[in-house]
Amino acid sequence: MAQVRPSAPVVNPPLPSEQQPPIATLTPNNGTVGVKLINKTGAQIVYQVIGDTRLRVLSGRSEITLQSLPTPVNLSFYRRDRGFLLVSPQVPTAATNTIELTLTETTDFATDKTALTIEPDGEVYLN
Repeated sequence: MAQVRPSAPVVNPPLPSEQQPPIATLTPNNGTVGVKLINKTGAQIVYQVIGDTRLRVLSGRSEITLQSLPTPVNLSFYRRDRGFLLVSPQVPTAATNTIELTLTETTDFATDKTALTIEPDGEVYLN
């Protein structure tokens, strides 16, 4: 009796229309970008550029600009008090290789964001 081997599962990537669109597109400068975090909350924000920095803390109602980050960039952030964050991105016209993230408080779990990814081509994704 012949043995039947199960076939490997077929994995189909999602269609482009099913993928998350980028929230912005930056113009990397020599393969680097900048990220400005603007904390409008009264809470501390813990953030880290994965593979580049250790955990850092941004005080309430303060801001910081992370410059010359080599793409791809993965940035994680969260409120130290574990409250939810509403993230409003903006690309300044004077600095098209930098994205500004204004972080405000929200009570809506569905809008909470804690990660930013910037691809080598400058596409920006927020999760």
